[in-house]
Amino acid sequence: MPAMHYVQARGILSARNGMNLYRGCQHGCIYCDSRSACYQFSHPFEEIEVKQNALTLLDDALRRRRKPCMIGTGSMSDPYMPLERELRYTRGALEILARHGFGAALLTKSPDVLDDLPLLRAIHEQSRCVVQMTLTTCDEALCRRLEPHVAATHARFEALKALHEAGIPTVVWICPILPFLNDTEENINGLLDYCQQAGVWGVVTFGMGMTLREGSREYYYRQLDRLFP
Repeated sequence: MPAMHYVQARGILSARNGMNLYRGCQHGCIYCDSRSACYQFSHPFEEIEVKQNALTLLDDALRRRRKPCMIGTGSMSDPYMPLERELRYTRGALEILARHGFGAALLTKSPDVLDDLPLLRAIHEQSRCVVQMTLTTCDEALCRRLEPHVAATHARFEALKALHEAGIPTVVWICPILPFLNDTEENINGLLDYCQQAGVWGVVTFGMGMTLREGSREYYYRQLDRLFP
């Protein structure tokens, strides 16, 4: 079992209908903005905080809603990081969304999203489901440096194709673009080729680069010194 601990959360949905079932992430991406000091982590980022009562809070919150909407997840921690294979909180949340008739917008870097494909299709048939996948580089060796514990880029591409074939709309986040690392014309064209072949509905760049906020900035610079001296 990876380093983790449970907490009792006070609430689960943000003002913009986003949720994070976990805090922290196991993927180890060197550019992750979620490491920023503004998020006030009181524990190591790699130690996953699990909101033990998240599913109860979600069920209660949706039961009180008068009108269904899209519920998003994945902005602060990947809903399909390896821990999800054991805890299945994301699957539980999707089951609740399906039961209450709400839509889902998932942001992930993992092909494990396909494990919940029947649920995604059920949600999409009655409301709307969109899966967003982050792609940063076609160079698998570089991928292992930038995103050391994430599935290979090609595996994510294959997942996008499978989602498209299943009728689930997909969007690709091509970001961040890092100077001297993945900012080549060859790489960006390669990623766009993946998007075209996978039939994605759109591409998001989110400003292309990094926020370089306190916490995230220092970690990134340390990794540059270590990996790209």
